[in-house]
Amino acid sequence: MKRLFFASAALLLSIQLQAQDLKALVKKIPAVPEKDKVQVMMLGSTHFGQENFYKNSPKADLFSQERQQEVAAINKLLLKFKPDMIMIENTPEEQSVVDSLYSLFRQDKIELKDIGHGRAERYQFGYNLAKQLQHERLYGVDHYESVSNRILASGDNIEQYTKALTAFSTIGREADAGFKAGTVTLQEYLSFLNSPQVLNSTYELFYVTPARVRNSGFTNAPAMYQDSVHVSKAYIGAEFISLFYERELKIYSNIVTTQMAHKGRRLLVIMGQRHAAALSKIIANDPAFQIIPVNKYLK
Repeated sequence: MKRLFFASAALLLSIQLQAQDLKALVKKIPAVPEKDKVQVMMLGSTHFGQENFYKNSPKADLFSQERQQEVAAINKLLLKFKPDMIMIENTPEEQSVVDSLYSLFRQDKIELKDIGHGRAERYQFGYNLAKQLQHERLYGVDHYESVSNRILASGDNIEQYTKALTAFSTIGREADAGFKAGTVTLQEYLSFLNSPQVLNSTYELFYVTPARVRNSGFTNAPAMYQDSVHVSKAYIGAEFISLFYERELKIYSNIVTTQMAHKGRRLLVIMGQRHAAALSKIIANDPAFQIIPVNKYLK
């Protein structure tokens, strides 16, 4: 009996020691202190420079006197973040073009009106802020992929995706209409686009709901996406998600490697709102980075 008791006690002690060892191992996993994390603020935006956004809506034109005043007010708010690097929706391959244009703008040799698509957010916020902060350059971190939400149009459970897409588009059109009519300010519009509810809804539409769609193919997609060797029709919704997510991961790679190369500590990333919805979640899962909600400054 005593032998059994001592054996049981020894086993219990062994288990306790193993548990303690495991807890010690957990503590050895490196963690980045909050003070050492790189801060990233994402400004998600509509593409103000696209002609179809402002052509028939003068009050949506960021070059109008009223909207220019609002742009200046937004930039004054964003300046409080004090970014030491500004990243925009150009690719790294376009960096020489970005450097050339920004150099001319910084030296007052050209105005934004002289630049094609000068109404675009990369110029109105990115170039203006970089100049005020006396930054020597902005950084292109985009990656282009030829994808469209229109290529997923059939399959089992497709109605769940199309219903979500319709609801999302309806809300988006209502917000756009208010801005185009001049009843919604630029600050209100950007705050809406970057609200947690809208960002989460965008993410769910492109990266969650499509996974429910099965057994079909892509519609009017580039030939590379129709290749049955690389695209599983049984998981067409998941394939759809992967196309969009691949681009975001490559943009994320551009962001983090550019930061590593230039040692920025406070990054302002200006991208389309769909990119901001995905990148915010990807970057939030990187322990070296901390996401700062842009609405903390816009509001």
